[in-house]
Amino acid sequence: MGEVKVYPDSILRKKATDVEKIDDNIIEMLNRMAEIMYKYNGIGLAAEQIGLTKKLVVIDLRENDKNNLIELINPVIVASEGIYEEHEEGCLSVPGYYDVVKDRKKWIKVRYLDRNENEKELETDQFLSVVIQHEIDHLNGKLFIDHLPPTKKELFKKQWKKKAKENR
Repeated sequence: MGEVKVYPDSILRKKATDVEKIDDNIIEMLNRMAEIMYKYNGIGLAAEQIGLTKKLVVIDLRENDKNNLIELINPVIVASEGIYEEHEEGCLSVPGYYDVVKDRKKWIKVRYLDRNENEKELETDQFLSVVIQHEIDHLNGKLFIDHLPPTKKELFKKQWKKKAKENR
């Protein structure tokens, strides 16, 4: 398992497949994903971001200076309402770039499995709802930049190409 894949790496556009069986390999993947997320000071990480096409997500908003790891296996948003206030998003796979995303849902209900194969549901109307939507997008081959209006998306691509040339 490598480190974080960076745009425009093609793995970031692949759709993840369901985890059929939660075994030691899946548990190890979850542990490794959490390690990488913490190493890069992220608040969420999807399996695609480290080159795995499995429906695995780890999230930790680290509120009150405490770790509060959430692991989502095969997550699916089953209900949503409203629009979250405009906010700036960033991504470990698009390092150094932040932009306003306007179409995230305010309230979501997500169904998933935990590492013990228990089916769970989580409802949230906090910032966590945005992070979950962002990470589930990764599982569907979508990045936060895909939520930008066409003109902003084109500007991003030009800036990104320029930055890539400067870093060669």
